Amino acid sequence: MSTTGRYFIRDRQSGRVFCVEPINRRDQKLDDTTWTNGGIDAVRGGAVREDESIITPENGFTGITYLPPGTSPDAYVEMLVKGADPAPRG
Repeated sequence: MSTTGRYFIRDRQSGRVFCVEPINRRDQKLDDTTWTNGGIDAVRGGAVREDESIITPENGFTGITYLPPGTSPDAYVEMLVKGADPAPRG
């Protein structure tokens, strides 16, 4: 996992690769190096802002899904691999 929280899951049988990015909408970027989060400065890592996500149709991603808070991305990918479509696409 990277400092942004981004990671990839590869299904060993099919070879499909899934990219997971936790999106954090609360942090506010003040400049290139300073973030603020409820009065705490220099918040780093753990999530990306939606506008900095690499998961876009322009980058070749299809079936982009936003999961509700508390939903396991790993469990969601496991359901996709098994052929179920557990949640609507975003």
